[in-house]
Amino acid sequence: MSIRVKLLITYTIMLLLSATVLLFSGMAIVVGLFVESSEILLEESKFDVAIYEAVDLLAELKQAEDYEPSKLIDPDFIREVTENLSFANGGLVVRYEDEVYNYSKLPDEEEFYESLVKLHSYPNVNYDEMNEDESAFKYKNGEYAYFDYAFKVEGKEVLYFFILDVSEFSKMGSEGGQRFFQAILIILLLIMSPLLLISTNDIIKPLKILEHGVNNIKEGNLDFKLETKKKNEIGRVIKYFDVMRQELKKSIDKQVQYEDNRKELISSISHDLKTPITSIKGHVEGIRDGVANTPEKLDKYLNVIYQKSQDMDQLIDDLFLFSKLDLDRVPFEMKDVLILDLIDGVVGEMKLEWENETQKIFFDVNDSSNEPLYVNIDPQQIKRVMINLMQNCVKYMDKPKKEIRVTVSHSNDNVQIIVADNGMGINEEHLKYVFDRFYRVDESRNSDTGGTGLGLAITKQIIEQHQGHILASSVLGEGTKMIIELPKHRLNVIESKGGVELE
Repeated sequence: MSIRVKLLITYTIMLLLSATVLLFSGMAIVVGLFVESSEILLEESKFDVAIYEAVDLLAELKQAEDYEPSKLIDPDFIREVTENLSFANGGLVVRYEDEVYNYSKLPDEEEFYESLVKLHSYPNVNYDEMNEDESAFKYKNGEYAYFDYAFKVEGKEVLYFFILDVSEFSKMGSEGGQRFFQAILIILLLIMSPLLLISTNDIIKPLKILEHGVNNIKEGNLDFKLETKKKNEIGRVIKYFDVMRQELKKSIDKQVQYEDNRKELISSISHDLKTPITSIKGHVEGIRDGVANTPEKLDKYLNVIYQKSQDMDQLIDDLFLFSKLDLDRVPFEMKDVLILDLIDGVVGEMKLEWENETQKIFFDVNDSSNEPLYVNIDPQQIKRVMINLMQNCVKYMDKPKKEIRVTVSHSNDNVQIIVADNGMGINEEHLKYVFDRFYRVDESRNSDTGGTGLGLAITKQIIEQHQGHILASSVLGEGTKMIIELPKHRLNVIESKGGVELE
């Protein structure tokens, strides 16, 4: 239930009860329950004001207990509170340890204070000073109504007594009239109690939860959780605040990850550029110093320089492409393509370049339906992926007879492409990192197979841009499989007089 509804219900009940009290007061006047009815009604109005004022003040004191408890025993604060009270012949008495603070017109006598302490400590015991009603007592020639509240300051109890002088009520009417007005006093207290409960449970406590969250964020701590069972307005604010905390934490974690990736990327680029530059520099110095003193040596040195330059150029191209893919700045020209025709063409090109008596490439299609397999892709980018994967297979095959097998199959929603080799395989501990940029299985990063370490990272980026995914599986010593899944695209076929048209 929302706070607004609760307050509306509470105020409605207050109105009804107040109307009931006024109705019975009128009836009492008619039947002569009170001798001086006009004066009693005037005093009743004063008591109403006093009770509302005391309950409002109690809520403020509860706030002070939570946030500035030392104020509760500050004489200046108590004097200010007392002076602001509009109690008729009443006031506030505060007791803390052996100190008593009384700045009102109430009796300033130790016996009077001891009566109050007894009333607080043993509310169910009748003393001579007490009336039969537990919320009123007599002292000397006076009669007083009261209610008290115990606060905690540094683990010690501070007693606040709100006291009303009701002596005039005894003079104005009979004992029945006094009890009637005491009943009114109790009813008014009962009316105000729900307001205090609502403000404490539905406003003050939830706000303290929010304060806890704000303080944690201010101190840089986001590893906490704000929880509340309240489903009202403040409860929803707490829930949304926790969602904001979670999103903020994700954002900061992502920024930290980006920074770590940036540092790693700079380190990897520095290493992969330094190696060929060092080689080029060494061979140029060899030529300059006359070490390459024959045409054969000179040709060898120049070939090494040229090859290292090519490696650097390839690294820069791959790095540029990877960065554009990472920033989503590569324009993809998507088309509906017959995937079998595309892959068959790439495999055919690879056969011309690589296949011989000991090196074979096979292309298999696991499909008995003869259904055209259309995929919405950028043909050039998928061709790049297939070439990357097959060239990677070539680099890491160590068998006398080398085989690459490309297999295509499909399900209701996806087309699956598998590129497998019979090479050395990849250890399981390295398998989960093969798509990371600059990652190479050889820890020294000086593999004779060459490569920039970006090929598989680029491949993964391209596949994910096509709403697909790629994974690797491998058996050490037997070979590796790269498995691609792309969403199948269905085309509507329209029959026409001239044959078949694609919509």
